[in-house]
Amino acid sequence: MELKKVKALVVTTPKNVKNLMKTQLAKPEGKIGELFTLAQNVINFKLYNAVYNFVPKQAGARILDIGYGNGDMLKRLDEKLDAQFYGIDISQDMKVLATKTNARAVAQDKMFLCVGGVEDMPYEDRFFDCVYTINTVYFWQDADKAMDEVVRVLKDGGRFICAFYSKAYFERSKGYQFEDETYYTPRELKEFAAAHGLENVKVKVVDEKKFMYCLIGEKRGNDDTDSADE
Repeated sequence: MELKKVKALVVTTPKNVKNLMKTQLAKPEGKIGELFTLAQNVINFKLYNAVYNFVPKQAGARILDIGYGNGDMLKRLDEKLDAQFYGIDISQDMKVLATKTNARAVAQDKMFLCVGGVEDMPYEDRFFDCVYTINTVYFWQDADKAMDEVVRVLKDGGRFICAFYSKAYFERSKGYQFEDETYYTPRELKEFAAAHGLENVKVKVVDEKKFMYCLIGEKRGNDDTDSADE
C-alpha cells in the first residue's frame, strides 16, 4: 500500500514528493523508510568509509551511533571491531529494523539500540570513547543542546566524528533543501564544534566534487589522548 502511495506522489505531485523525502530522510518509517535507508547506504558509502577510518580501534571501546537508521553502519563496524556499540534514533521502526540487521550482536549484548533524540540522550556522563553521526546534523532541532549532549556523554579525550554534506551541496540541490534544517560549510561546523568544547578539530575532505566531508574532534580534558588520525 505504501509503495502505491509513493508511485502516486511521484506521478502527480512533485511538492508532495519533496515533503516525503523530507520526512523520510529525517525520520525513516515503514516500508518507505526501509527503501530510503537502503538508498542512503549506497549513496553515503564514502562517508561510511571515512567514519570507519577514524573510529577508535582499541578493544572494548564504547561507540555510539546517532541516527543509526537501518543499522547497516553498526553492522559493518561490528564485523571489524571488538567493541561495544550503542545507537540512538528517533524512529521506532528503525529500531526494529536495525535490531533485525544486528540480531547476533544484540543477542550477545554487544549492541544496545534505543529510540530517542540527540538533544536528550539517556546515557551517563563521560560514557563513550567515540560518538559518530552520518548525514544527520542538519536535522538537529536544537543544535546547541545536541552538541552539548554529545560532549557530555564523551569521555575526556573521547572522539566525535560527524560525516556530512556541506552547505554548497544543498544550495545546488534545491530538492533536498528545507527551511527548518541547518546546513554548514566545513568552516562553520568546525567552529561550531570547537565552541562546544571540542579540540583538535579537523575537517577532512571525503569527496570534494560531491561536497562530502568528515569532521573529527576530541573532548577536552585528557592531554594524553592521541589526536585524530591524519
